Amino acid sequence: MPDSVGTVLSFDYGLKFIGVAIGQRITGTCRPLQTIRANTRNARWQAIEQLLREWDPELLVVGLALDQEGGEQETTRQCRNFAQTLASRTGLQIALVDERYTSLEADQSLRQQGVRRKERAEQEHAEAAALILRSYLESHPL
Repeated sequence: MPDSVGTVLSFDYGLKFIGVAIGQRITGTCRPLQTIRANTRNARWQAIEQLLREWDPELLVVGLALDQEGGEQETTRQCRNFAQTLASRTGLQIALVDERYTSLEADQSLRQQGVRRKERAEQEHAEAAALILRSYLESHPL
């Protein structure tokens, strides 16, 4: 298990997929970790809890789905609910980060890397989580 000092997990929340990225506050680095694809709420939380045990983060970052103008929408409420549930289940600090355009940027990055459409569809969620985390780390340096 990696050293947990400064470890941060980031989530790109969606009803079908949850992208996850891992980062280090000390070094300011991050990378996509995985995409959780679980058909039931219980299975999603089991996967998340396994990641929490494995990486022992000190902070969790959740992407906040705002509309193009920065306003709230239904998915914003879902992201906030997910963040609140994470906080109550873990007792960890949660940071919300504007995730506008991260999925588009993630898809474009994967295209440039030559990743096929089918693989991009799943990988883009973890890639988006890494973009969310990078935004957080850049705006909150140690």
